[in-house]
Amino acid sequence: MSTILSLALVRLAALLGAAAGALAHGGAAAQPRELPAGTLRVQPFEIIDTKGFERPMLAVTMMLPAGWQNQGAIVWATGVHRCGVPLHPRIASRSPDGVSAIELSATEGWSANSLGAPPNDGCPAGTHTSAEQYLRAWVGKHRPGAQWLDYRVRPERSEAGATQSFPGGGAFRAWKETGQALIGYTVNGPAGARPVRETLATAIQFQASEFPLVNRGPMRFINGQALGVLSWRAPEGQLDFRHFDALWQTLKPAEEWAARVREGLQKIADDNARTQREISRIQGEMSRETMEHMRRRHQIRQQTREEVAGIYSGVARSRSESSDRMHRESVRTMREVEHYRVPGGAGGGVVELPNHYRHAWRMRDGTYVLTDSPNFDPQRDAGQPGEQLQRAPR
Repeated sequence: MSTILSLALVRLAALLGAAAGALAHGGAAAQPRELPAGTLRVQPFEIIDTKGFERPMLAVTMMLPAGWQNQGAIVWATGVHRCGVPLHPRIASRSPDGVSAIELSATEGWSANSLGAPPNDGCPAGTHTSAEQYLRAWVGKHRPGAQWLDYRVRPERSEAGATQSFPGGGAFRAWKETGQALIGYTVNGPAGARPVRETLATAIQFQASEFPLVNRGPMRFINGQALGVLSWRAPEGQLDFRHFDALWQTLKPAEEWAARVREGLQKIADDNARTQREISRIQGEMSRETMEHMRRRHQIRQQTREEVAGIYSGVARSRSESSDRMHRESVRTMREVEHYRVPGGAGGGVVELPNHYRHAWRMRDGTYVLTDSPNFDPQRDAGQPGEQLQRAPR
């Protein structure tokens, strides 16, 4: 994993509705006809950050179902310090009938301690110590009345992290846990109320510290940073988890934008390194000065440039590594995507698509069809010409 940057970020106070993130609207492709079962038709969607830098920049890209109406924004918090990262991408995608939907919600942070005192790091009090606990609370708040049906940890998207022991006793641990839930409820559509199923996934960065105290139990701190919740809702019986995973893989930050975000956080990362050196000198007896070190440490949010820009893809890369061919291929494998040649296409004639399917087609209207069927016929099955894509050489 690349260098972990700290987020003692200029914690900023605008609520989502007041934040200055310009919406980027994705033009919907012509409504596609019914495709063979197991086939996924997608169109590229881009979010432009118009507020973060001196000029508009491509920030985040994702493949979304063709024919859906899409909105997206990079929301920057401004003002006084707040808990969590100072920016987050938002995505809202709706099927023509409004019943099916894909959403990416805002990041969210919390903090707790064993002292019985309110958090002093700018975060709201919270006791979530797992992705499941967080998602259950999120569902209660954002999907009231929904039935909790299933949950699973996604170990391939989680990270065990590392533990640092301190000379005078105690330790600091950082790790990432990714989990996915399934819920059920009803929504109103053109034909009235319809039962739906929705899958929700989130990745959470946890940090926990424990220090011994003289003549009393250890002092403990924990904080968490949920990197948004990605969800896909569909009519009951039509939710395809393979489709969900495939689109999840395509959610990624743009390289230049992520690098600029990383550059802006470098000063904070340097400050975190200094703080870490101070903490490593902490001894068992907690002095007044030591308490201040702990307060500062729990203001830090570690992230890499991809984690800041959109770690939902589950990959972290350093700037120096990104130019290395072998690293590019390992990253591509981790994210379960593949590059395909697009004759005459933009971006160097290459498009990145999920590798969950054996065949990829580019349709005349610019959408992409992913299928396992060797017998897919674009004119017969999609009603328009298409060209089968070949994988780009590695």
